[in-house]
Parts: sequence; C-alpha cells; structure tokens
Amino acid sequence: MSINALAEKLPVYLLTGFLGSGKTTLLAQWIHQPSFADTAVIVNEFGEVGLDHALLEKSDDSDIMLLDSGCLCCALNSPLQDCLEDLYYKRLRTEIAPFARVVVETSGLADPGPLVNTLMADPSVAAHYRFGGVITCVDAVHGLHALASFREAATQLALADRLVLTKTDLATQSEQEAILAAIAQHNPFASLIRSPVPDTHAAQDVLKNLQAHDIRLKPDEQGNGNRAAQSSAIRFSHLLRYGISSHVFRVDTAVAWPHYAAWVAAMQRELGEKLLRVKGILSFEDGHRYAIHGVHHLFSPPQMLGGGIPADASGTLVVIAQDISENEILRILPLLTGPSA
Repeated sequence: MSINALAEKLPVYLLTGFLGSGKTTLLAQWIHQPSFADTAVIVNEFGEVGLDHALLEKSDDSDIMLLDSGCLCCALNSPLQDCLEDLYYKRLRTEIAPFARVVVETSGLADPGPLVNTLMADPSVAAHYRFGGVITCVDAVHGLHALASFREAATQLALADRLVLTKTDLATQSEQEAILAAIAQHNPFASLIRSPVPDTHAAQDVLKNLQAHDIRLKPDEQGNGNRAAQSSAIRFSHLLRYGISSHVFRVDTAVAWPHYAAWVAAMQRELGEKLLRVKGILSFEDGHRYAIHGVHHLFSPPQMLGGGIPADASGTLVVIAQDISENEILRILPLLTGPSA
C-alpha cells in the first residue's frame, strides 16, 4: 500500500483512560475547538459523556448527533465495525457533514486491546480507515492506585502512543514524580502532554498531535548497530502485578518477506493472546520502509511509508506483552533476518 493510499484513508484514534482520568473532560474541550469541527466522535455509551448540553440538532438517525462545534457524535450501540461503516457511507451520501478523522472514546473500564485489534485488522474497517494510535489519559493523583488495582488501567498505559497527564494542579510534587517515573519505566515511547484540567491548551496540543500520519518511535540510542537484530540496552520491569512489560529492539538490516511471514507466524504461535501489541518501522528488501502493527494473534498487513521518516526510527520494533520474558521474544527475533525454516 502506498503512502498516498494510506493518506486517503480516514484516521481513527482511540481515546482511553481509567475512570476519573479526565478523558471525558478532554473530549468536552475538543468539541469546542474549531479545528475539531471536521471530526466524528464515537462513544461507548452516550449517557456517560456530559455533552447533551452541547447538542444543537439531531440527525434522522438517533445514534448520530451534531455537536455545537460541527463535529458528529455517534453512540456505539452496535459493533465498532458497523458504526464506522455506517458513518462512512452516510458521509459518502452527504447525509451527514463530512469529517476528516474519527475519535473513539472507550469506557473507563475498557481494555483497549480488542478495539485496537478491530481498527488494525478488520477488513471492513481497513477498506476506508487507518489506525491513528491510542491516546490515554492518566490521573496524576490517583493513577498509581489505578495501575496497582486494575489490569485495564495498566493495559491502557501500556498500549498508549500519546499520553495526557491530567490533574497536575492537584497532585503533589511527589505524586507527579511517582507517576512520571511509572510512565518512563513502562511506556517511554508515548509522547507526553501534562495538563491540569485537562484544559483548552492541552486539547489543542493533542489535536496538533493527531495531524501526524505515523506513530513515531524513539530510537535506541544505546544500541551499537552491529547486530542485525538486537535487544535495546533499555530494560523495563513488569508493570506492577499484572506482568505487563515493554521491550524495544533494533532490526538494522533489510527484511525479506518470507522471513517476516515466518516471524509473524512464530509470534502468533508462541505468544498469542499474551502479545498485547507490536509496533515498529522496518526496512524491507524491496527498498521501502513499512509500519508494522499487531495485537494478540492478529497482524495488519505492513503499511508502506513515504518520506519524512527519520533514519534512526527505521529498524525500531516495540513489543508489549504480558507474562512474557525478553528472552522468549529474543528467541523469535532472528527469524526476521535469518532462515525462515
């Protein structure tokens, strides 16, 4: 798939965060931003979102509402695939206002993994949309308690591409240092925005972040680059009691398609449901660089990238897994560059 074909597809972003983390407040700020007017919003349960006062009118379809910024809000009363398809064809038939992106807000207790799976791997979704990434709100005051008590909160943090640290005005210095240390230890790859409320400034910052087509990964600055596939010098301990760990690897040689297929098959077979997420940018023997995405046993077809990718970002591979040691991943990694047998 070419970068032009990717750009033509509508990006879908997943907004998540544990109960009380501030994602609904952030969403409420978004809908008042002029730059958000060409956005469709999908929420799990419309009644949970305090946006009723912002409605100007309702379309003939009771599940799709026009908000005062001009953006659309759709209650997720059917599978996500159906909702996205319905929105797309209503847009195509000009039954609703045109939109340039979609934000899916999860409930506070949701594990975002299945939704990421749908957005990356479902053929009906891939026909018109592309996955834009996970935005996670983290509460600076109660975030550590949520991470220690609920697997969903830990997974929401682990799968994030962008993090909004909320309630920083209410948190003590030690609380902020503790939650920042947890973030740095368990997901240093996500871009981070700090926000008290979150306020309008944070909403604008995240909106600017959404304009990027590709998820940027931090390169391994400590790797020596001499091995075709090597583990980063960075190590991450288990995410509290849930055994969630993040690992970054370097793959510095071009990958052959048969080797990639063998590696994917081994990851599916050996890690399966314990594989929470894989993301990366790899160079292939055809001379192109591709974005790699996988959740559990489902891997999306690699997406060809155009220019604008920093050279040191190419070859970075991030694996987020549960109850899986780095050595187990390292045993599979050589399949990317070695014999497929």
